[in-house]
Amino acid sequence: MVLTAGWIVVWLLALAMQAGLMVAVAPWFSGLCERLAGRVSGRQRFHAGAGWQEIRHQFRRPALRGPGDGLNGVFCFLALVMAVLACGLVPVFALTPPGFPAPGLLLVCWVLVMAMVLLDLPLAVQGRLGAYPGRAALLGNALLLPVLCPVMLLAGTQDLSTFLAGLAVLSPLRDGAPYVLAGVALFVVAALSARGADRDAAVAPLSGQDRGMWLLAADCVQLCWVSLAGDMAWSASLAIAPGQGGGAWVAQCAQGGGIWLCKLVVAALLLALGRLVVLPAMRRIRVRLGVVFLLGALAWQVTWALAPQPVIQESEGAATPMVLPGEADRTPTARGGLS
Repeated sequence: MVLTAGWIVVWLLALAMQAGLMVAVAPWFSGLCERLAGRVSGRQRFHAGAGWQEIRHQFRRPALRGPGDGLNGVFCFLALVMAVLACGLVPVFALTPPGFPAPGLLLVCWVLVMAMVLLDLPLAVQGRLGAYPGRAALLGNALLLPVLCPVMLLAGTQDLSTFLAGLAVLSPLRDGAPYVLAGVALFVVAALSARGADRDAAVAPLSGQDRGMWLLAADCVQLCWVSLAGDMAWSASLAIAPGQGGGAWVAQCAQGGGIWLCKLVVAALLLALGRLVVLPAMRRIRVRLGVVFLLGALAWQVTWALAPQPVIQESEGAATPMVLPGEADRTPTARGGLS
């Protein structure tokens, strides 16, 4: 596909639409998770749209800061900037074409981890008793990037769009199974993040616009992790740039957006069921880091095992490929040629 000026404008608009869609849906997705969790646990919860109502209400209120809370507004603003940037980097319904600038998986994970660290800072820097869980969460989120190294090794040096386009042709139950494991590892990051009472404690020192920015940034980060996990586990739903014309591409984008919403409903149900498992904050941090690393290492090891086998050098210097089990009847005999 030739990137003309018209197509560049179209792709820029598509990226803006995907980022705006993520930001708009994030509070709804968080509210849906809370409502389903309340239904499952038998507790009363607000409707799914209450998240946006709370954010709008906080933005109308002035921020009340104490003597040591002067940097809270800066932390929340930077966290929101990083979260919105992540929304623009994570594919929703379409992949960028070859030749169009696209980030790598390392950059996307780095932006998301930095946003999570910034969200922990308002609670971690205060001098009250709540600083201890905030610092523990800060340490746990800071260790996410090295723990995710096995997952990021799967993408190698490819950009995210090229990597996901290569996964679209793989079967999730066969060659694509390792990448499904990697998607599950990314989903665990969102599933075992701060929730319930921990989330309320993290946002407790904030008020007004600071609180509104924190809530919106936290919802965007959660949705980005869930969407990135869904993209890696099953990227066939993402629209790929067509060779000619744009009608088929627009239809694929609409189909991909609908499938993305279905993924979010399934993810919200899984997150709600996960709320039934009650773990202390410190233990949840250790479990999250351990599970993410083990799943990533397992996915990387399985991918390495499924890679093409190296050739075996014979004594005469000729190279012959290894014969895989079950292929002996389809390969030429070693000495007599084709039977």
